[in-house]
Formats: sequence, structure tokens, C-alpha cells
Amino acid sequence: MLNTIILSKVCFFIFLFYFFLACVFDLRYRAVPNMIHLIFILTGFPLFLYHNIFTKTAFDISLLNDLVIRFIPGLLLLFVSLVSRGALGIGDAVFMTISALYINVRSVLFIFISGFLSAFVLSAVMLIYGKIKNRDLQHMSLPLIPLMLPGLYPILMNLNL
Repeated sequence: MLNTIILSKVCFFIFLFYFFLACVFDLRYRAVPNMIHLIFILTGFPLFLYHNIFTKTAFDISLLNDLVIRFIPGLLLLFVSLVSRGALGIGDAVFMTISALYINVRSVLFIFISGFLSAFVLSAVMLIYGKIKNRDLQHMSLPLIPLMLPGLYPILMNLNL
């Protein structure tokens, strides 16, 4: 019991490091290097297997649902990235998928929804500002990963450290 609690906290702190590292690269370069994604996949996959599968004593259908639903936002972003021909970066989809290795389904959904709500609000403000100042801001791009930061607030407020 104590090991799983410690492991979940370790996973969360690794996720926070990955999140802030991805934010910095996404803000500065509009891309997260593949090497960073690879490092966190190689770290997260064994932790994910051990924490979510090997420590469970019995197989439960709700466990399977939780594990599958966790990866849906990343797969949805991958689909949108492919359909939009790169208007939404594929790195955002990779980030969401890798994040699902570290955090639970509720946290993944908080971050996913907050990213889209923040992007919507910021895009609306930019379009209104462009209309008022008579500027064409339609070809600007927004980094999505930093816009997911508001989703961390409810997660951090419910964390028992």
C-alpha cells in the first residue's frame, strides 16, 4: 500500500518535470524535441505497467476502462493533427499520450479540457484584438502545451503530499 502511494507521487513529480520541460520548449521553439519524448516514454512505460497492472491483485473491468480512457485525448489529438495537416502539432498529441502514462484519467481530462478552453479564449481575444486594431492575426499559432497549465490547478489542489 505504501509503495503504491509513493510510486504514484513519484510518477506525478516526473510528469510535472515533463510538463514544464515541454512548456518551455513549446513556448520557445514551438516544438518539443523527440529525444525528450523518448526519454519520458522509456521512463513512463515500465512505471505505468508496474503501477497500474502488476500491483493489482485482481482484474477488474473498471481498471481496463480507466486504462483505455486515459489514452483517448492523446489519440484524439493525433487524429486532429493528421486531419488538419499539422495545424495542431503532432507533438501535442504525443505529449498527451505520454502524460497518460504518469497521471490518472481524471488528471488527463482536466489538462486536455483546460488546454482547449484556454486556447479557445485566447484565440477569441486575439481575433477581437485583431479586428479592433485592423490586423490579420489568423495565421498566428498558439503553443497548446503551455495553455494546459490551468488544468494543473485542480489537480494540485486535490493532491495530498
